[in-house]
Amino acid sequence: MKKSIKVIEKALGDLSLKIQRIYSGMDLTMSETRVVQAESDFNAVTEKRTSIDNGISWNSYEADTNYFEKDGEKEILKIVSAVVPNHVTGQVIRTVMERVFFYDHKKVYEHYWTTGNLDWRDHTYIEFSDDNGVTYTKRYLLEYEDNTGLDYNLGYHGTNIEVDEDGSVYTSISAPLEGICRSCDLNAGDYALSPVVTKGIIVFTIKYKNGVYTASKSKPIIISDSKSSRGLMEPNTVLLKSGELMLECRGSTAISDGWKTRMKPGAPSHRWVSFSKNGTEFTDIKPLTFEKNELFYSPSSISRWVRHSVSKKLYWVGNITPENPSGNRPRYPLVIVQFNEELKCFIKDSVMTIDDRLPGEGELIQHSNFTFYEDRQTHAMHIEYSRLGQNPDYQWQGDAVRITLEEE
Repeated sequence: MKKSIKVIEKALGDLSLKIQRIYSGMDLTMSETRVVQAESDFNAVTEKRTSIDNGISWNSYEADTNYFEKDGEKEILKIVSAVVPNHVTGQVIRTVMERVFFYDHKKVYEHYWTTGNLDWRDHTYIEFSDDNGVTYTKRYLLEYEDNTGLDYNLGYHGTNIEVDEDGSVYTSISAPLEGICRSCDLNAGDYALSPVVTKGIIVFTIKYKNGVYTASKSKPIIISDSKSSRGLMEPNTVLLKSGELMLECRGSTAISDGWKTRMKPGAPSHRWVSFSKNGTEFTDIKPLTFEKNELFYSPSSISRWVRHSVSKKLYWVGNITPENPSGNRPRYPLVIVQFNEELKCFIKDSVMTIDDRLPGEGELIQHSNFTFYEDRQTHAMHIEYSRLGQNPDYQWQGDAVRITLEEE
């Protein structure tokens, strides 16, 4: 694998910059987002621009006014999480999560980490476009409960959407066990002492054709809070060559005085996987491994998958650490590794470091919250993120970088 790294734009003073691209249509149309960040999980400035020629030329940046709005004391975030073409139906599909904070988001997040109370509500929608992603006229809530009130069908978006060769669509959400267990008459207390903090997963199989929308849901995928204090988060739903669905996601070993959990200090931190032959019933969740069931460590951080369109190899990008991490950290190094679809494990010899903490850089540096996509013309793979925390004197300073990977 040939690797190159480019600093797209230097950090803006003591703040971080993140510049990320996605394909927004069936063709070479791209959308680029430029984000200035000065706090966790919230953008101070979000701008967007578009290109119709695969990033050769761009229009001017415009403020992304849809990202954040206020409604009285409430604050509302709208996050587009995944955009994919469905070549069977001729539509572009995306998932959008709306997060409603009941009051100032900084105080809400602080309250969550100190008390375990969830003073926000997440709902994820799937949307369909018939005009190459210009407008989305059909919108459906990803429902797993019959009641559609604000406190029901909570769902944090999965990181991706998969489309099968017959046009079937697969995506997933992560949601508090309180609601997930309520939806299927399970006792949330059997799995977690804080069922609002601890999350489970629902996978959806979706069809939309000739104006008819249908969606079926999987049985919940759940982990005990003795293995992951916050449950299963940021799920990836991946189609394997065998036709099976793989669910892969992060866990957490974070412990807070305000939460009740069976998690013990020093518990091992892994990636977690489950498999399904029908999209409804998934195997018991277990750690993702190398060959011969060799375990590895990974912090609670995002990961992404790409199947290369030419070689058909399936790649994962995320953080693998030499020693057991604690909660979310460290979020370095960032690696890419090939997945063995027959053995359902990572190929250890394929692990390649993409980025790492350099001498003099801060211990809190993050190589995370990235995009991972294949160029539709050159077939190179690109990873884009902010090297957040690179300067030990400024918590939020980070350059916007793009990694380019080419198969050899």
